[in-house]
Amino acid sequence: MRYIFFLFALFLVPFSWAQDLTVSDEILNELETVVVETATDTFTFRVAYPQNYSAEKEYKCFIGLSGGNQSLEIVNYCYAAWFRSGYFDDYITILPVVNTDTINFRNYNKKRIERLLNTINEEFKVKQNWLIAGTSNGGVAAFNFVAAFPTKFEGIITAPGVLSESIQPTSDWIHLKVILAYGERDEEEWKKGVKLTAKKLKKKVKWMELVPLKEQGHILPISFNVDKMFDPYFLHK
Repeated sequence: MRYIFFLFALFLVPFSWAQDLTVSDEILNELETVVVETATDTFTFRVAYPQNYSAEKEYKCFIGLSGGNQSLEIVNYCYAAWFRSGYFDDYITILPVVNTDTINFRNYNKKRIERLLNTINEEFKVKQNWLIAGTSNGGVAAFNFVAAFPTKFEGIITAPGVLSESIQPTSDWIHLKVILAYGERDEEEWKKGVKLTAKKLKKKVKWMELVPLKEQGHILPISFNVDKMFDPYFLHK
């Protein structure tokens, strides 16, 4: 119970620090805001399109789930620090934004996750077998999304992220490729949670790798070479 309580507390505070979330206009100009209104929801996405993008072509899909309250400011920062990599030059990168202060993607139930994923499918021309990544609250949410629809995804990368106590990986996870990254200087409870998640996923997924990010804490600086987090996924033999 102590472990669960500490993780709950950590989920509430990662982006409450006096963190400078300034992102240069050069980076912000890489993103477009797309707002989609459905019968039940209004979804907001920050989108980075592939190089030489064509609306007639179908692309691989990368979803990045940000930390904290997943506001526009934080989503912009998380793109710059976590999700902006040359590995995604031929992907549509989709970064959901929370529209209110009372809802967080880690609290989405299966039906709302389904509505969000269906909206992406309907709005963008994307191939099957998506890749999802998340940090902090977004790392928890990424596991929740995969648990809801495991065959929708080919892989999951969290930095950091933990499995909720209620999630039990099934045989539907066996195709998944998983990277569990964490900052070497992050809080001990986060690091403990990541390692417990690794034990829970062992033998349940295609392959998994723990990736410690040297000299990093819970929040990555924009200057960090984020390819160090993605290298093991894309270079895995």
